[in-house]
Amino acid sequence: MPNLTKQKNAAGKLIEFGMVSHTAEEVAHRNHADKDDHPLRFQGQGKILLALAQNDGLSQKELATRSNLAVQSTAEFVNKLAKKQLVTKEKSTTDRRKTIIRLTDLGRATAAAETAKVPAYLDVLTDTELDQLTAILTKINGSLYDEIKAMTPADSNRFKETVTDHLRDWFL
Repeated sequence: MPNLTKQKNAAGKLIEFGMVSHTAEEVAHRNHADKDDHPLRFQGQGKILLALAQNDGLSQKELATRSNLAVQSTAEFVNKLAKKQLVTKEKSTTDRRKTIIRLTDLGRATAAAETAKVPAYLDVLTDTELDQLTAILTKINGSLYDEIKAMTPADSNRFKETVTDHLRDWFL
């Protein structure tokens, strides 16, 4: 059984990483000369671009499900992306209640450029450390997937597939 103090230290470092990385993204956004021109990678707009890059022409409800976002948040992000001319919105020809979202050429290029970027904070790690970090996170993620499956068996495979699809297109 692992040492409880070491587990608490590791948990604290994971929480610290989440907080620091989130704050670093916010500071970078605030200090960027063009407030609309910042990385979309892990934020709501980036999730939507990625979902559309994987499967263009989704309804807002399908986008919300694939991106694991609230429908209201999805609508807000889609409107921001449309304002930036990265997506278009059109009424479905089969069901006028649905709005279909499609990538523009600029949106497709933006999604491709964002997926090619690797977070700069990984530059401080050696190849050996990157291999170790990958192995550790793979093990932790596997445990979390098992927890999710135990709590919500019907949804766990869909969630894991969505995450896997997102990561495959972001970094692999």
